[in-house]
Amino acid sequence: MNLFHALDPTHVTYLLVFGAGAVGGLLGLMAFGFLGRPAETRRREAASDGRQAARNARLEALTETMPGVPYEFRVGPDGEQSIAFIGDGATELLGLVPEPDGFYERFVEHIPESHRGAFLRSVEEAVTTRSHWRHEVPFDRPDGERIWLLGSAEPDPQEKGALFRGLLLNITERIEEERRREQVIRRVTDAIVEVDAEWCFTLVNDQAEALYGMKEEHLLGRTLWDVFPRTKGTRFEEEYRRVMRSREPVRFEERFGGMGTWFDIQVYPNPDGGLAFYFDDVTKRKEREEQLREREELLRSITENVSEGIYRSTPEEGIVYANSAFVEMFGYESRDELRAADPSTFYADPAEREALYRQEDEQGGLDGVEVQFQRNDGSTFTGLLSTQQVDAPDGNQVYNDGAVTDITQRKRREQMLKSRRRKIEALYRATSGLLSVETRDAVPGRIAEVLQEVFDFPLRHVGLVEGEMLVPKETVGEDLSRMPEPKAQPLSEDLVATRAIQAGEAVVVESTGGLENDLDYGTLSTLAGIPIGGHGAVVVGKEAGTFDALDLRLLEVLGGYGTLVLGRLERENRLVQAREEAEEAAQLKSAMLANMSHEVRTPLMSMIGSADLLREDLEEAGPEGEPADMAEQIFRSGQRLRETLDSVLELSRLESGAYTLDDDSAYLDVVVREVAQELNLRAHEKGIQLEVGSPGASVEAGLDETAVRRIVRNLVENAIKFTPEGGKVQVRVEPEDEETALLAVEDTGVGIAEEAREDIFDAFKQESEGLDREYEGSGLGLSIVDRLTTMLGGTIEVESEKGAGTRFAVRLPR
Repeated sequence: MNLFHALDPTHVTYLLVFGAGAVGGLLGLMAFGFLGRPAETRRREAASDGRQAARNARLEALTETMPGVPYEFRVGPDGEQSIAFIGDGATELLGLVPEPDGFYERFVEHIPESHRGAFLRSVEEAVTTRSHWRHEVPFDRPDGERIWLLGSAEPDPQEKGALFRGLLLNITERIEEERRREQVIRRVTDAIVEVDAEWCFTLVNDQAEALYGMKEEHLLGRTLWDVFPRTKGTRFEEEYRRVMRSREPVRFEERFGGMGTWFDIQVYPNPDGGLAFYFDDVTKRKEREEQLREREELLRSITENVSEGIYRSTPEEGIVYANSAFVEMFGYESRDELRAADPSTFYADPAEREALYRQEDEQGGLDGVEVQFQRNDGSTFTGLLSTQQVDAPDGNQVYNDGAVTDITQRKRREQMLKSRRRKIEALYRATSGLLSVETRDAVPGRIAEVLQEVFDFPLRHVGLVEGEMLVPKETVGEDLSRMPEPKAQPLSEDLVATRAIQAGEAVVVESTGGLENDLDYGTLSTLAGIPIGGHGAVVVGKEAGTFDALDLRLLEVLGGYGTLVLGRLERENRLVQAREEAEEAAQLKSAMLANMSHEVRTPLMSMIGSADLLREDLEEAGPEGEPADMAEQIFRSGQRLRETLDSVLELSRLESGAYTLDDDSAYLDVVVREVAQELNLRAHEKGIQLEVGSPGASVEAGLDETAVRRIVRNLVENAIKFTPEGGKVQVRVEPEDEETALLAVEDTGVGIAEEAREDIFDAFKQESEGLDREYEGSGLGLSIVDRLTTMLGGTIEVESEKGAGTRFAVRLPR
């Protein structure tokens, strides 16, 4: 509702008249030069109109009596400005002492900064042009009160400078009234028109101009019936003339066909005998209401074809509409019978109804709240209740629209699923202990515990296969009137357990009488057998009824876990047996190698010593020839055989863990120089240059010196072996960082093919193999280097290019 709807029509008219009077007074002030052009100019312009001249004369007389503060403002020849005179009213109006000296400066200081610049510019312009001055400005009195002033002055040119004589007026009330009027105007959104007693337009506001598409000047003086002839004979004319006669206001809604628009119209009588009209375009609302009515009709037709119970209620009337599903859901014969019932009887707990009403009011509706409802016959069901508050088309009523969905079956399914989920979770929790058992004998007991924790069958039995017999391990019978005594049975016997083992899946026997055996099953009627692979079976039974499919599936899972555990235990037993056999073989190998060390090394050393003596004797005899060559060959072959034997024994010690390391500190650079010196003769004999790089400082590491020396020797010997005459072998050791030392052995030899690099650290592996291989050796050197490096906590890398050479990089901890 706009402001005018809430006002008495007479008060509205007075407000408009007051506004017009204020505008007229403002125009009068302008006529006297306070607010506009000089009065003489206004008089000349108004001379042709006697009535306007008389009105101006009255305003002039009124202006002479208006309160204000007179003043004189002097401008000197050099432009200085000062107050020459200020009236005594300055004290009351401004709160300033009326002392001319410095008054102008004090006055300017009390003008708010936001308006001060505009004020000074207006004064400067009047002084410069020697023209009339007028300005409205706020003024902050010393006591903190803000007032509004209208200042005006007329220049009086003088021989030296100029003298402005003017008046300061307090226009605070007028400013505040204008603000109030602006606020009122902003709040008025209706189209407003007024007509006099002769039906002639006297006022048309902006909204009315926009509504009619005509300006006010085109309507003033014309009659309502001339401008809108199509209102003749309509409700509009009927209501208008009724107000004109009765002088009683009226409000109604009607569609004006000439504009195709629905209006909410208020008509008030004016004191001058005319009428004031307030038009509000409600076409969109009417269209929404019509759409809402059509929608409601459609919804009613739809609700009769859905399974949910749909209803509409009000706090006063209770249920005013319910579809057939709702009536049937609550067990009533008809809508009338339902509406006649006490709504509190719809709830299993009547107190819940009040709680739901409070929640609905707080939230503006309900969204899927689970409620226990009660049917007409007293039975209950679970429903989901959703509601919302809806305004009636006329806006005078609020409906509560709701829907009830019967979820009783769904709740049962949810409970069943929840029970199943709990059972599955319990199974997986219980089987965690089963998976950790360490012996075959412990498996049946753990399976029996799982059966007790997860299932509630009266009979729970676990049997394992031993040879050709199925032997009972765990049997529990609870709440059975007669419990059969379990005994070991042949696998050939027709049992539910043997059937399950043979089938490899769960087997259900609906009647124990169908089994072809002579066993007494007591009161048990239904049995289920679940295989534990080929290791045994789980048997559960009950005196009556069938087995749930989920239970059977979970039992199969349990049987699978049992199969997994028993299979693991069997494999572990085989591994233990294999390990024992391997340990026995390792012991045999160690004994054989020890025997080889004694039985082979002793005659070998005798053979090498004899060959060395024979070689020396032949050298002393002087002549060279076939005997000397044969002695040399025997000696060298013995040396090679001894080196091979030493390598085999060393690799065996490394693999068996018999090799121990000494953690005393070793100087790696010293080890490298000593090994290079030992092998320098061999390199020289082959025509190879052997170089040792200097680290610049000693490289100390807490490593086994014998192991390091073996690594360096094998790598350098390997490099010399595979480097042809004229080649070069470089070996160096240096600190790579504070924690690592680098041993690098690089040669210009034959290199290693890419496909052979992956196997070079394997025992007895060489790139060339067979009887026609190019290079001699056992193929154990690099394998020993790799194992020793690993034992020392280091790493080894190889870079090689066929025909260009090879580089080994060993990184050892310091």
